[in-house]
Amino acid sequence: MEQNEMTMRGFDGALTYYVWILSGTEEWVHLCNDPLAEHEETLFLNEDLWPYSSDLESHNHSTCYNSQLGSQLFEFAMEVPKSTLVRACIHSGRALSEFECDYFVLKVRNLLLQQTLEQYWQENDAWLEGLHSLTSMLKLDELLNNIMHNVLIAIPAVDRGFLMLYDTETQKLTPKANVGFGPSIYDFKTSLGEGIGGKVYKDGIGGIFNTEQGLAAMSNVQENNMKNMMAAMGVKDKFPNLLAMAVPVRMNKEKIGVMIVHQITKKRKLTHADLRQLQGFADQAAIAITNARLFSELRETNEYLVRRNHIHEAFTKLSLKDSDLIMITKTVERMINLPVSLFDVTKNEWYPHYTPLSKKLKDSDLLNGWEDSIDTLTVTINEIPVHLYPIVNEGIPIGFFVVELQRLLSPIDTVVLEQGSALVALKMVNTYSMTDMYYKQCYEFFNELLQYKEPNLLVSKSKDFGLSPDKPLFVTVMQLSGKTQVSQKLESYQRKLIAALHSELKSFQYLLFGFQDKVTIIMNVSSESQQAVAIQKLDNVVELYKNKDAPVLMGGIGMVYQGLEYVARSFEEANKSLAYISNRETSGIISYGSIGINRLFISQQVEDIQQFIQEVFAPLHSPKANSIDLELTLRTYIATNQSISETAARLHIHQNTLYYRIRKIEEILAVNLNDSSDWLKLLLACHLSDLY
Repeated sequence: MEQNEMTMRGFDGALTYYVWILSGTEEWVHLCNDPLAEHEETLFLNEDLWPYSSDLESHNHSTCYNSQLGSQLFEFAMEVPKSTLVRACIHSGRALSEFECDYFVLKVRNLLLQQTLEQYWQENDAWLEGLHSLTSMLKLDELLNNIMHNVLIAIPAVDRGFLMLYDTETQKLTPKANVGFGPSIYDFKTSLGEGIGGKVYKDGIGGIFNTEQGLAAMSNVQENNMKNMMAAMGVKDKFPNLLAMAVPVRMNKEKIGVMIVHQITKKRKLTHADLRQLQGFADQAAIAITNARLFSELRETNEYLVRRNHIHEAFTKLSLKDSDLIMITKTVERMINLPVSLFDVTKNEWYPHYTPLSKKLKDSDLLNGWEDSIDTLTVTINEIPVHLYPIVNEGIPIGFFVVELQRLLSPIDTVVLEQGSALVALKMVNTYSMTDMYYKQCYEFFNELLQYKEPNLLVSKSKDFGLSPDKPLFVTVMQLSGKTQVSQKLESYQRKLIAALHSELKSFQYLLFGFQDKVTIIMNVSSESQQAVAIQKLDNVVELYKNKDAPVLMGGIGMVYQGLEYVARSFEEANKSLAYISNRETSGIISYGSIGINRLFISQQVEDIQQFIQEVFAPLHSPKANSIDLELTLRTYIATNQSISETAARLHIHQNTLYYRIRKIEEILAVNLNDSSDWLKLLLACHLSDLY
């Protein structure tokens, strides 16, 4: 039995009857919404065949019996679910009585009400399913597709639809769920104002679009988007005539997308009630999207916290095992799955010592002025993009994790670097503390050497500190100065200096320790040539500090002596040499033996020396003396060792003029340049003025 063919008992057995309804499109359709067949249109729409015998107002229906057809036709109006005109035909074989007519109309009305209730229940189920989706489904794609399926159930007048969300990054509306479209719908990405969806999203107002309005709204769709839409609809040449509804998807006042449905097969007119229903589903979608995003954020946060906890536990275990820097670095590399090396700024050393990454960067100027940075840096070194994560102690960077950026770092990668750097900093500081304790012991032993009270005990101790008491030795004192440094930063530079000295002097026997801004070294050498090699090594270290960012490094070297009892003398000479070069305010290192006559003035106050120079040359600074360059003449005369010809040549003057100037100098200074005492006085003043 077909859906539009029914039977009714109560008259003379079972009678077949048909019901037609005037649809929203002003066309008669079967109760099941199928269009009328051609013979049905001819038969039941021919008013001449059915001269109605009763009044619609008096009996709530009109009816007519056609004896030739053996059928009776009824026409009446239904108020529920909406004002609808109904025609029903029953093959009765006779004219029905008034009671039978009322009963038949009542039966049809009851059937239509049942159908209406079933439709209401179906729509209600769709709503309930949509609400259920909001609480039972948190995967956004599945949830949105489920909502779109429910839309088509609740609004049977539409055939297909899709949901678009606004992507803030691309600033386009992007399809996220669809029913009835091909896969190319997901390539239909429109700008604001483009197409029906773009217009509704931009205006923030939903609407029903007839064919003409829909085509007008689609007129500004870009060519590639139009191709994608037509492919999704399964058409090639011409955009189909269709009816559409579209509403904005918003959460509170924030617009997040648009929902669009199409009517392909004409069933009835789309109404504002349909539009309200669609808006209701759009509101569901907004809640679903918000819930899913909140859940996703919560899940990501939870996963982040769980992973952060696992990371913390992993590094805690490394700390308890007292793992070395190599193991810590390898753990960081394994956790972030990128090449990682650790660079110790103090020692200028890589951990692990030999890795593909450290080999690529070993000969490069890794820090390039960033050694004081406590912020993370992303730079390119030797055409390799790297991320520098500083290991900081008391505001001073003491090392860097160097990560080769084969991809962007994630937040959890940063957590790994953060936890790893904390453990590395602790490890390095512990090493510093142990080193400082050793240097304190060295300092105490050195003071014992300076006093030299128990020779036999000192000989024994010297072996414990790596010295050979039977070999010649000399003392070097190096100092960092020239800049105002915070104590932590100066300490960092001193650690770098000590690390560089250890690296250069590893082939020698020596005792080294740092105290305040100075580093003291006692070094064994077997010959003067070996001392020369050692001094060259010290010069190499000084060269490392000849840049604008580092403090000035100066050093003094004492003479070589045989025996520990001469440590104090060599130390004193080293300090005098340091004082000599410090007065000149230049970086470098100088040995006591190369100072020569200047040793006599090292202990003198600078002010006394400068006063002596002033007293000698002051008379030559009078306006008259300056006018004939007497001081320059005297200095040139001294520099040429009293050579008249060479002095005149250097000054570009005649020898007679030079003789005149020499007489004026002797007259003004009250000296005789041929007198050895006067000559020594002038020679010494000239020499000291070059130094002070």
